[in-house]
Amino acid sequence: MAKPHIMVDKTELVLIVESGKKFSVVNLQSDQVSRIQFDPISELRFFRRVPSESIRIFSRKSVDPYAFKMRKHREHWGDYKRKLAEFAKRNTVTFTDNLPAGGQAVPGGCGAKE
Repeated sequence: MAKPHIMVDKTELVLIVESGKKFSVVNLQSDQVSRIQFDPISELRFFRRVPSESIRIFSRKSVDPYAFKMRKHREHWGDYKRKLAEFAKRNTVTFTDNLPAGGQAVPGGCGAKE
């Protein structure tokens, strides 16, 4: 079982960010997070495009957002979405959910196995 790459505390996010073959740990206090956004995307899988989801966390620490795609984080995806939505509400961080109604861009939901 893979370890989660997004850990949520009351006032802090701990992200394990992959860059190439290396991983780095990023600690973000709630005042450093400017926006959390859920977006529908399409990913290439077995030579065809399939609908998927992404989480982007915008920070004052970095120009580019920290992005996580559902394909790599499928087993923790529901927890990520729930905990980040609660974090944004609790710490008055701008939260944007661009997913279709029902909160799932993927048929079968975030826990479905294909």
